[in-house]
Amino acid sequence: MSAEREEIAELLWQARVSGRPVSVPAVVPSLAQAYDIQRTLHCRCDLPVMVWKLGLTAEAPRAAFGSDSPVVGRLPSSAIYCDRGEVAFAGNAMFVEAELVFELGWDLPPERAPYDRGTVAGALKGIYAGIEIVRSRFAEMDLPLGLLVADNVVAHGLVLGRKLSTRWDDGFADMPVTLQRNGEPPVSGSTAWAMGNPLDALVWIANWLCENGEGGLRREQLVASGTCTGATEVFAGDRVSVDFAGAGGACVSLLS
Repeated sequence: MSAEREEIAELLWQARVSGRPVSVPAVVPSLAQAYDIQRTLHCRCDLPVMVWKLGLTAEAPRAAFGSDSPVVGRLPSSAIYCDRGEVAFAGNAMFVEAELVFELGWDLPPERAPYDRGTVAGALKGIYAGIEIVRSRFAEMDLPLGLLVADNVVAHGLVLGRKLSTRWDDGFADMPVTLQRNGEPPVSGSTAWAMGNPLDALVWIANWLCENGEGGLRREQLVASGTCTGATEVFAGDRVSVDFAGAGGACVSLLS
Protein backbone atom coordinates (compact mmCIF):
# COMPACT_ATOMS: atom_id res chain seq x y z
CA MET A 1 0.00 0.00 0.00
CA SER A 2 1.35 3.45 -0.94
CA ALA A 3 2.16 6.08 1.69
CA GLU A 4 -0.89 8.12 0.70
CA ARG A 5 -3.21 5.14 1.02
CA GLU A 6 -1.61 4.20 4.34
CA GLU A 7 -2.23 7.73 5.59
CA ILE A 8 -5.93 7.58 4.64
CA ALA A 9 -6.28 4.12 6.19
CA GLU A 10 -4.65 5.31 9.42
CA LEU A 11 -6.90 8.39 9.56
CA LEU A 12 -10.00 6.23 9.18
CA TRP A 13 -8.76 3.71 11.73
CA GLN A 14 -8.15 6.42 14.30
CA ALA A 15 -11.64 7.79 13.64
CA ARG A 16 -13.11 4.33 14.26
CA VAL A 17 -11.15 3.85 17.48
CA SER A 18 -11.77 7.32 18.91
CA GLY A 19 -15.29 7.83 17.58
CA ARG A 20 -14.27 11.32 16.47
CA PRO A 21 -14.41 12.44 12.82
CA VAL A 22 -11.20 13.32 11.01
CA SER A 23 -10.46 15.94 8.37
CA VAL A 24 -11.07 15.07 4.74
CA PRO A 25 -7.69 14.37 3.09
CA ALA A 26 -6.64 16.28 0.00
CA VAL A 27 -5.71 13.10 -1.88
CA VAL A 28 -8.58 11.07 -3.34
CA PRO A 29 -7.78 7.39 -3.96
CA SER A 30 -8.86 5.59 -7.10
CA LEU A 31 -11.73 3.13 -6.78
CA ALA A 32 -9.35 0.16 -6.66
CA GLN A 33 -7.23 1.89 -4.02
CA ALA A 34 -10.35 2.80 -2.03
CA TYR A 35 -11.48 -0.82 -1.86
CA ASP A 36 -7.96 -1.80 -0.82
CA ILE A 37 -8.18 0.69 2.07
CA GLN A 38 -11.65 -0.54 3.02
CA ARG A 39 -10.51 -4.17 2.98
CA THR A 40 -7.42 -3.39 5.05
CA LEU A 41 -9.45 -1.58 7.70
CA HIS A 42 -11.93 -4.43 7.97
CA CYS A 43 -9.10 -6.94 8.40
CA ARG A 44 -7.79 -4.87 11.31
CA CYS A 45 -11.03 -5.49 13.23
CA ASP A 46 -10.20 -9.23 13.05
CA LEU A 47 -13.81 -10.31 12.40
CA PRO A 48 -15.28 -11.89 9.26
CA VAL A 49 -17.65 -10.00 7.01
CA MET A 50 -21.22 -10.65 8.13
CA VAL A 51 -23.01 -7.91 6.16
CA TRP A 52 -22.38 -6.70 2.63
CA LYS A 53 -23.83 -3.24 2.10
CA LEU A 54 -24.82 -1.87 -1.31
CA GLY A 55 -24.77 1.84 -2.00
CA LEU A 56 -25.54 4.02 -5.03
CA THR A 57 -28.16 1.54 -6.22
CA ALA A 58 -30.22 4.25 -7.94
CA GLU A 59 -29.23 6.16 -11.08
CA ALA A 60 -29.42 9.66 -9.56
CA PRO A 61 -26.87 9.11 -6.75
CA ARG A 62 -24.59 7.17 -9.11
CA ALA A 63 -24.61 10.12 -11.50
CA ALA A 64 -23.94 12.53 -8.63
CA PHE A 65 -20.84 10.56 -7.64
CA GLY A 66 -19.74 9.88 -11.22
CA SER A 67 -20.02 6.13 -10.75
CA ASP A 68 -21.13 3.67 -13.41
CA SER A 69 -22.10 1.00 -10.87
CA PRO A 70 -23.21 0.53 -7.26
CA VAL A 71 -20.58 0.49 -4.53
CA VAL A 72 -19.98 -2.01 -1.73
CA GLY A 73 -19.24 -1.78 1.99
CA ARG A 74 -18.81 -4.45 4.66
CA LEU A 75 -19.71 -4.90 8.33
CA PRO A 76 -18.85 -7.47 11.01
CA SER A 77 -21.42 -9.20 13.24
CA SER A 78 -20.70 -6.65 15.98
CA ALA A 79 -22.37 -3.99 13.79
CA ILE A 80 -25.71 -5.88 13.62
CA TYR A 81 -28.32 -4.57 16.05
CA CYS A 82 -31.50 -6.18 17.33
CA ASP A 83 -34.91 -4.94 16.31
CA ARG A 84 -36.39 -2.50 18.86
CA GLY A 85 -32.94 -2.04 20.33
CA GLU A 86 -30.82 1.03 21.03
CA VAL A 87 -27.80 2.41 19.18
CA ALA A 88 -25.47 5.06 20.54
CA PHE A 89 -25.35 8.28 18.53
CA ALA A 90 -21.85 8.74 17.13
CA GLY A 91 -19.92 11.27 15.07
CA ASN A 92 -21.13 14.62 13.80
CA ALA A 93 -24.14 13.31 11.90
CA MET A 94 -26.02 10.05 11.45
CA PHE A 95 -28.60 8.97 8.89
CA VAL A 96 -30.95 6.02 8.52
CA GLU A 97 -32.34 4.17 5.51
CA ALA A 98 -34.98 1.48 5.11
CA GLU A 99 -33.48 -1.56 3.39
CA LEU A 100 -34.60 -5.00 2.29
CA VAL A 101 -32.06 -7.44 3.75
CA PHE A 102 -31.26 -10.87 2.30
CA GLU A 103 -29.83 -13.83 4.22
CA LEU A 104 -27.92 -16.50 2.30
CA GLY A 105 -28.76 -20.15 2.88
CA TRP A 106 -25.68 -21.44 1.07
CA ASP A 107 -22.51 -20.25 -0.62
CA LEU A 108 -22.37 -18.62 -4.03
CA PRO A 109 -18.69 -19.26 -4.83
CA PRO A 110 -16.67 -17.78 -7.71
CA GLU A 111 -16.30 -21.05 -9.59
CA ARG A 112 -20.05 -21.16 -10.23
CA ALA A 113 -20.45 -17.54 -11.37
CA PRO A 114 -21.93 -15.71 -13.21
CA TYR A 115 -25.16 -15.90 -11.26
CA ASP A 116 -28.66 -15.09 -12.43
CA ARG A 117 -31.92 -14.30 -10.65
CA GLY A 118 -33.06 -17.90 -10.38
CA THR A 119 -29.85 -19.22 -8.86
CA VAL A 120 -29.49 -16.35 -6.41
CA ALA A 121 -33.13 -16.47 -5.34
CA GLY A 122 -32.77 -20.21 -4.75
CA ALA A 123 -29.84 -19.61 -2.40
CA LEU A 124 -31.86 -17.45 -0.02
CA LYS A 125 -32.65 -18.46 3.54
CA GLY A 126 -34.54 -15.36 4.60
CA ILE A 127 -35.68 -11.85 3.67
CA TYR A 128 -35.89 -9.20 6.40
CA ALA A 129 -36.93 -5.65 7.01
CA GLY A 130 -33.92 -3.59 7.98
CA ILE A 131 -32.66 -0.16 8.97
CA GLU A 132 -29.19 0.79 7.87
CA ILE A 133 -27.41 3.34 10.03
CA VAL A 134 -24.88 5.43 8.15
CA ARG A 135 -22.29 7.96 9.19
CA SER A 136 -18.96 9.18 7.88
CA ARG A 137 -15.70 8.86 9.75
CA PHE A 138 -14.70 12.08 8.00
CA ALA A 139 -15.80 15.50 9.21
CA GLU A 140 -17.95 15.94 6.08
CA MET A 141 -20.53 13.71 4.40
CA ASP A 142 -20.06 15.31 0.97
CA LEU A 143 -17.25 13.05 -0.23
CA PRO A 144 -15.77 12.17 -3.62
CA LEU A 145 -16.33 8.60 -4.75
CA GLY A 146 -12.90 7.30 -3.72
CA LEU A 147 -13.21 8.56 -0.15
CA LEU A 148 -16.83 7.38 0.10
CA VAL A 149 -15.72 3.83 -0.70
CA ALA A 150 -12.63 4.02 1.51
CA ASP A 151 -14.94 5.12 4.33
CA ASN A 152 -16.84 1.82 3.95
CA VAL A 153 -19.58 3.55 1.90
CA VAL A 154 -20.39 5.29 5.24
CA ALA A 155 -21.78 2.04 6.68
CA HIS A 156 -22.05 2.10 10.48
CA GLY A 157 -24.57 -0.60 11.42
CA LEU A 158 -27.59 -2.63 10.45
CA VAL A 159 -30.78 -3.13 12.47
CA LEU A 160 -32.19 -6.52 11.52
CA GLY A 161 -35.96 -6.40 11.79
CA ARG A 162 -38.86 -8.74 11.16
CA LYS A 163 -38.36 -11.74 8.91
CA LEU A 164 -40.68 -11.14 5.97
CA SER A 165 -40.19 -14.41 4.14
CA THR A 166 -37.99 -17.49 3.80
CA ARG A 167 -37.89 -17.19 0.01
CA TRP A 168 -38.13 -14.70 -2.80
CA ASP A 169 -41.52 -13.55 -4.02
CA ASP A 170 -42.01 -11.13 -6.92
CA GLY A 171 -44.04 -8.94 -4.57
CA PHE A 172 -40.73 -7.81 -3.07
CA ALA A 173 -39.67 -6.31 -6.42
CA ASP A 174 -41.70 -3.12 -5.99
CA MET A 175 -43.05 -3.12 -2.43
CA PRO A 176 -44.10 0.16 -0.78
CA VAL A 177 -41.88 1.12 2.15
CA THR A 178 -42.18 3.86 4.76
CA LEU A 179 -39.71 5.25 7.28
CA GLN A 180 -40.86 7.33 10.25
CA ARG A 181 -38.74 9.41 12.61
CA ASN A 182 -40.49 10.06 15.92
CA GLY A 183 -44.05 11.22 15.20
CA GLU A 184 -43.23 13.02 11.96
CA PRO A 185 -45.00 12.25 8.68
CA PRO A 186 -43.45 9.11 7.20
CA VAL A 187 -41.05 9.14 4.26
CA SER A 188 -42.40 6.95 1.47
CA GLY A 189 -40.38 4.83 -0.92
CA SER A 190 -40.18 1.42 -2.56
CA THR A 191 -37.96 -1.61 -2.73
CA ALA A 192 -37.69 -0.84 -6.47
CA TRP A 193 -35.36 2.04 -5.57
CA ALA A 194 -32.65 -0.63 -5.27
CA MET A 195 -31.63 -1.13 -8.91
CA GLY A 196 -35.25 -1.35 -10.03
CA ASN A 197 -35.60 -4.66 -8.18
CA PRO A 198 -33.64 -5.64 -5.04
CA LEU A 199 -33.15 -9.15 -6.41
CA ASP A 200 -31.11 -7.59 -9.22
CA ALA A 201 -29.04 -5.82 -6.58
CA LEU A 202 -28.36 -9.19 -4.96
CA VAL A 203 -27.40 -10.74 -8.31
CA TRP A 204 -25.09 -7.81 -8.98
CA ILE A 205 -23.20 -8.12 -5.69
CA ALA A 206 -23.00 -11.91 -5.93
CA ASN A 207 -21.15 -11.53 -9.23
CA TRP A 208 -19.15 -8.48 -8.15
CA LEU A 209 -17.73 -10.33 -5.15
CA CYS A 210 -16.69 -13.20 -7.41
CA GLU A 211 -15.08 -10.89 -9.96
CA ASN A 212 -13.18 -8.82 -7.39
CA GLY A 213 -11.43 -11.48 -5.34
CA GLU A 214 -13.80 -11.39 -2.35
CA GLY A 215 -14.68 -15.08 -2.47
CA GLY A 216 -18.36 -14.68 -3.36
CA LEU A 217 -21.30 -14.62 -0.98
CA ARG A 218 -21.21 -17.03 1.94
CA ARG A 219 -23.86 -18.97 3.80
CA GLU A 220 -25.48 -16.90 6.59
CA GLN A 221 -24.07 -13.62 5.32
CA LEU A 222 -26.52 -10.74 5.00
CA VAL A 223 -26.87 -8.29 2.13
CA ALA A 224 -28.40 -4.85 2.68
CA SER A 225 -29.64 -4.34 -0.85
CA GLY A 226 -29.85 -0.53 -1.05
CA THR A 227 -32.00 2.25 0.30
CA CYS A 228 -35.75 2.11 -0.25
CA THR A 229 -36.43 5.57 1.22
CA GLY A 230 -33.33 7.70 0.82
CA ALA A 231 -31.31 8.96 3.79
CA THR A 232 -33.06 10.57 6.76
CA GLU A 233 -30.93 12.44 9.30
CA VAL A 234 -31.39 11.38 12.92
CA PHE A 235 -30.34 12.79 16.27
CA ALA A 236 -29.75 11.53 19.79
CA GLY A 237 -33.09 10.64 21.40
CA ASP A 238 -34.83 9.83 18.11
CA ARG A 239 -36.88 6.70 17.50
CA VAL A 240 -37.04 5.40 13.94
CA SER A 241 -39.32 2.75 12.47
CA VAL A 242 -39.75 1.27 9.00
CA ASP A 243 -42.62 -0.67 7.49
CA PHE A 244 -42.70 -2.87 4.39
CA ALA A 245 -46.25 -2.71 3.05
CA GLY A 246 -47.68 -3.81 6.39
CA ALA A 247 -45.82 -7.14 6.16
CA GLY A 248 -43.37 -6.22 8.87
CA GLY A 249 -40.75 -3.69 9.83
CA ALA A 250 -38.03 -2.69 12.24
CA CYS A 251 -37.37 0.05 14.74
CA VAL A 252 -34.44 1.49 16.66
CA SER A 253 -33.79 4.23 19.21
CA LEU A 254 -30.78 6.55 19.16
CA LEU A 255 -29.06 7.10 22.49
CA SER A 256 -27.10 10.22 23.39
